[in-house]
Amino acid sequence: MEQELLIGNESHVNYGSERLLSPSVAQDASAPHSLPHEGPSLPPMELMDRAPEDEVEEAGDRGNKGLSPPANERFLGEHNDSIPPHADLNILSISEHIAREALVQYTAHKCCYRIAPAKRMVIQNLTPLNTFRYRLQTFTEARETFPISEPYDGGFVDSSDVAPAPAPWALAVDAPPLFMDCEMHIPVPHTYSVQDCPSCQGRGKNRCHSCNGCGKRRCTACSGTGWQDASNQSCLFCSGSGKRRCSNCHGCGWRKCIRCYGKGLLLYHSELTITWKNSIAEYVVDKNSGFPIYHLQEVTGKEIFSDENQVVYPIVNFPEPAIDQGSKSCIAQHQMQFASSSRILRQKQTIELIPLTKVDYDWRGKIYSFYVFGKENKVYTEDYPGKCCCSVM
Repeated sequence: MEQELLIGNESHVNYGSERLLSPSVAQDASAPHSLPHEGPSLPPMELMDRAPEDEVEEAGDRGNKGLSPPANERFLGEHNDSIPPHADLNILSISEHIAREALVQYTAHKCCYRIAPAKRMVIQNLTPLNTFRYRLQTFTEARETFPISEPYDGGFVDSSDVAPAPAPWALAVDAPPLFMDCEMHIPVPHTYSVQDCPSCQGRGKNRCHSCNGCGKRRCTACSGTGWQDASNQSCLFCSGSGKRRCSNCHGCGWRKCIRCYGKGLLLYHSELTITWKNSIAEYVVDKNSGFPIYHLQEVTGKEIFSDENQVVYPIVNFPEPAIDQGSKSCIAQHQMQFASSSRILRQKQTIELIPLTKVDYDWRGKIYSFYVFGKENKVYTEDYPGKCCCSVM
């Protein structure tokens, strides 16, 4: 069977708490995941999809977008139920030397920043503001069918008379590597049929639009008059008729149908498009420290917790309570988003401890500050004293 496979690396991220469900909605939607950790939780009964035997719609010529999947077969694997020990957020992750070097590197890449304050500043205080990031990855499979046609040259037609067409979710395919975006196109067997080409009504040709089917067009040399402008003689290009043979249809008045290549018949079949997609939802604890948390998208942290299964449970009893609610909201969001139109194949949740330090320093008798964040020691600052005004001519 013909298969077309497209693989990509794109991930789809919902970053920050503004994209999460409200606590009340999350509480209701994620209630089935709050059971004791005996295995992966099942979706609510109202979200359970119909069974394969209930899927009676055959793959036809109409496109079927967002085909509802059958009920998932749940793995009974073990979850990682161990909550990481309490992480002391007040522990400094950088020293004065690292903070200074980070600011020096930051200013070196800014054309309007002088490097002198970064090198000669007097550091007054280092304040740890380390935070947590929760990330949920949901790997899903969605199936859609579309009508496909091609010119029919004769030969065997694998129609529904040969055998019943399989339901879209009944076709067995090998899934790609987990958490990787991928797309596959498969012709559905026993869905082939031969029909007249709708573009030419089965004639194999269409009336020429340039000459309206008459095979001749107005002569451009004499503007259709049949006479030359400079002399009282008939036009040499059209022999005085005022018309010339149409170059588009070569004078026959008809052109071969481009859809059926002049055959007059099309071979139709249904094509199944399978899309595997890795969707990501994230929640970062905002300590209201004055640091814009969206900058944390640029960096990595230290992974302190990881759990992977077909479906995962919300985090409970984490030392930072906001992570419990953030995980519950992310899981409920993905469950509501994908349960009815996709099959959830695998989920993975992680918690990272992200280093974040506020540095207060003195420069020429005035106090300034900047932030160093992530394992990459990136810098964010708004009041750097070494800015200079420059203009591009």
